[in-house]
This record gives sequence, structure tokens and C-alpha cells, in this order.
Amino acid sequence: MKEACAVSLDLEEPTPSNERPARVNRRTIIGLTGALTAAGCGVTALLALGIVGGTTRPDEVARTPAPAVSIATLTRIAVAGDTGTGPGSAIDETVRAMVDQAKQRDYDGLVLLGDLIYPEGDADQARSRITDVFEPILSRGARLVAVLGNHDYLSDEQSAILTEVGREQTWYVDQVGIVRILVLDTEQVDNPAQTTWLQETLASPTEAAWTIVAMHKPAYSAGVHGSDEEIQQQWVPLFEQYDVPLVLAGHDHDYQRSKPIDGVTYVVSGGAATLRPTGREDFTEVSTSTRHYVDLLAEDDRLTLRAIDQTGMLFDSVELSH
Repeated sequence: MKEACAVSLDLEEPTPSNERPARVNRRTIIGLTGALTAAGCGVTALLALGIVGGTTRPDEVARTPAPAVSIATLTRIAVAGDTGTGPGSAIDETVRAMVDQAKQRDYDGLVLLGDLIYPEGDADQARSRITDVFEPILSRGARLVAVLGNHDYLSDEQSAILTEVGREQTWYVDQVGIVRILVLDTEQVDNPAQTTWLQETLASPTEAAWTIVAMHKPAYSAGVHGSDEEIQQQWVPLFEQYDVPLVLAGHDHDYQRSKPIDGVTYVVSGGAATLRPTGREDFTEVSTSTRHYVDLLAEDDRLTLRAIDQTGMLFDSVELSH
């Protein structure tokens, strides 16, 4: 690290020079991230220190130009998480990557995975932080499907934010083309009404070829915040029971894709604007601290997920089938 980025890190036990530093808990990582930021360091400093076990750095991910969209694609949806930094920040480059990719085929939907307005969910900034930022995509016909995150609750203005994005309830169902999207509110996992609604909605008939879930906090994550055990207890059994193929979340500022867990693939996409280090767990298939968005391509019998970085390069993809 550069001298200007020097900071003293007092871990509990010294690590022998020939061994990788021991993995520390996530609370420690959050504290170290703040200390490094205050010292003028980027989050890549944590990566360089090896504090998060198994972290994949951006330059270690294989990248190829995103291939052309298949003519068989019936519905295309862009997905981005933790976007609320506003114009003039790194989110602009993510939107530009979306716009460039949309030259092949417009997006039918735009799913935002929460933390729509940093730092405290100021509803007066909803237009500038959400609709204005994504106007290049929304103006071409993409339907906005917005999720609330924990930061959107901090000013207790979540209802006003919902109104600005055209929604009335913090959990709801919408359909974009052949994809039914169930939006969940992870600030109210303990609300039995939401869990009842989730079960009833999953059990209800649908003409959609695909049913997916979008929420903010992840059920499974190897990032700084980690997995949410309450979501695992309350909702994961329902995802499995009703054969939900894909669950999207943000909250951790990175990209992660799980191995299929009882038939469900869990994706964390919280790196549209800011990044933190990430790691690996037994359930991890891919993890990287890379600014990106997710490109979903739906056909009747195939759902393709593509992770695209700010330069338009594809660094992960997976195909799900019925």
C-alpha cells in the first residue's frame, strides 16, 4: 500500500509471515473498512491484506465481451443493488453499461435491490437518486420494480419513497413479460402477514414462465454482512417448497452466486455503485468485489443470468432451466 494509506491494524494474534492472515469476524471487517477509509484507503486495501478469506479480486475474474442477446429471448430485465449514491458517483458508469448493452435489445424491466437512497432514505431525493439516474433505461420502456433496503428506512420515509417509485406496499408481486417477480421487505422478516402473503402468492397459479424473488438482505452471503439466519428460517423453506429457481438480493456490496441450494440459486448483486471485500463459504460458486449489474434473459424454458461489469465485460453467467 502507498504510504498515504498506512494504518495500524491491531489483530488479536500476530500471523506468521509465511501464513495467510487469519479470517476475522465481519464486525471487525466493518470497523477496519471505516479505519482504512478514514486513512485515505480504498476497500481494495482489505483485499490486499487478505483479511477476508477466499476473496476474489476483480483482476482475477475471467472477462469476455458480453455475447449478443439471443433472438429467442422474450423478456430482458436489468438488476442492480445498493444504487442510492446519486448522480456524479460510480452508479453513472453502471447505467452507461446498461445503456450500451440495451443497444442490442431494450430492457423490459429494471429491478433495484434496495438501499435506493443513501445515507438515510431521504424521500426528497427519490427523484434524483432513482428515477433521474435510471432515466436512460426507464425512458426506453423498462418497468421499475424497486425493493426497499435498510438505509431506505432510516428516516422513516419509506412510504414516501414507495410513492415516488409507483408502489403502495413494501412487499408485492409484479410481472415483467414472462417473469413473475415477488418483492420482499427484509426489514420485516418477522411480520407474519408478509410470510403468509409469500406462501399464498407462491402457491397461486400464474401464467408466467418464471417466478423469481427480489429482496435486499441475502439469505446466503459470504460478504461483510453475511447470511441472514432469520430469512433462512422464515422464507428459504418456502423458496424450496415452491421451486423458486432464483433469489436476488443486495446489501453486501459485491457480486456472489451460490451453488444451487436445494434447487435454489442465490445471487447477491449489491455492487452497482460501491464495493466492499467479499469472501467464500461452502455454498459459494462465484464471488468477486466488482462493480456491475445483472442482465436477466428469459425464454420459456431457460433463464440466463449474466453479470456485466462497468466496461461491458461479462464475468459470470449461468443458465437455469425448468
